[in-house]
Amino acid sequence: MKKILCVVLAIICMLAFAGCGGGANKADAPGQKTAAGKVLRVGTNANYPPFEYYQGASKTFIGFDIELMQGVAREAGYSKVEFVDLEFSKLLPSLKDGKVDAIISCLTVTAERRKEVDFTQPYLVSANVAVGPSDTKTRSADAMKDKRIAVEAGSIHVKQAKTYSGTVIECGGAEEALKLIMDRKADFAIMDNYTARFYNTHFYKGKLSIVAELQDDTDTRVSIAVAKGNKELLDKLNAGLRKYWEDAAYYQLKNTYFGKLQ
Repeated sequence: MKKILCVVLAIICMLAFAGCGGGANKADAPGQKTAAGKVLRVGTNANYPPFEYYQGASKTFIGFDIELMQGVAREAGYSKVEFVDLEFSKLLPSLKDGKVDAIISCLTVTAERRKEVDFTQPYLVSANVAVGPSDTKTRSADAMKDKRIAVEAGSIHVKQAKTYSGTVIECGGAEEALKLIMDRKADFAIMDNYTARFYNTHFYKGKLSIVAELQDDTDTRVSIAVAKGNKELLDKLNAGLRKYWEDAAYYQLKNTYFGKLQ
């Protein structure tokens, strides 16, 4: 499925490039304030479409988060974003170790994470959902009770799954979690709403579906993270976010990556 996934994402990438061309060229406009050679190193787990994915053929990172970060960084005065692909569980430690300056990876703001890092204002409000076979009769979170639930290791979904079952399978990401359901090695998976809809729309239509939105879930805000106490960078990124929201490219970006998901 990875080859098909790359093709799907390549098409999305081309549509995003065409739709957001005006925004991408904004840094070259006369009088635009940029810092030549100023690079922002950003950590991401590039295995979570439509937010971030690494396209091996073109050796580029693509996705909603990727293009958003490029736009925000440009508005904040950076000339280039250098993405560093890391396992999800290693993203927060990478900030502490100084390996990256910021993190963007569909990262949900939680009280526990606030103790470790500082967050920008949210750039997206999403939801967390349970995915299961399309013929699941109970269309609520109760369907997961005492079942095998697959989740991405290091994500907030580990804790969520444990409130429903004692059998939680931690794996490498959403793609693997859904494959476990298809292989009957797991009964359900918990993941972000947009990612679930991406896979269901492009790969599992009629086979898997969203069984329930986790209504008791309060962790729905998605933000960019910086090292604890790095107020200078936090202020720059927040300012960049505010400017980017005013650009038509932001709305085009949302429509490109989320507009056709069912």
